[in-house]
Amino acid sequence: MGPVDEVAIRGLLTSGQISIDTLVWTTGMSSWVPLQQSSLGAGLPTPPSAVPSYPMPAQGNQNAKDRVAYILLAVFLGHLGIHNFFAGYTSRGVIQLVITIVTCGFGLLATWIWAIIEAITVTKDANGVDFK
Repeated sequence: MGPVDEVAIRGLLTSGQISIDTLVWTTGMSSWVPLQQSSLGAGLPTPPSAVPSYPMPAQGNQNAKDRVAYILLAVFLGHLGIHNFFAGYTSRGVIQLVITIVTCGFGLLATWIWAIIEAITVTKDANGVDFK
């Protein structure tokens, strides 16, 4: 394309048909250079500097269970093992439930302490997915 005067260049730049990185040449130049580095580009508006892109934070696994729910279940219903059923640890939950039922509630304190320890230490569900 060419020859093109400064007014036409401004129009092409505004319409998006060329950019300030488009190579141009005019009489007296030894080689083609980007428009922004040429005398034709003098006085043209410069585009805003590129905003650095940062990686998006990981969204995590959509199937992750809620840690707050796990802890609340452990505190209030831990003696029945409900928090373990919630997290997929079925065998642990059954053991805690059986201990509480078979001892007619006398094992309640022991299973509740066990549940509190789990609430503090367990950070993943039975599938190995971190709680959210």
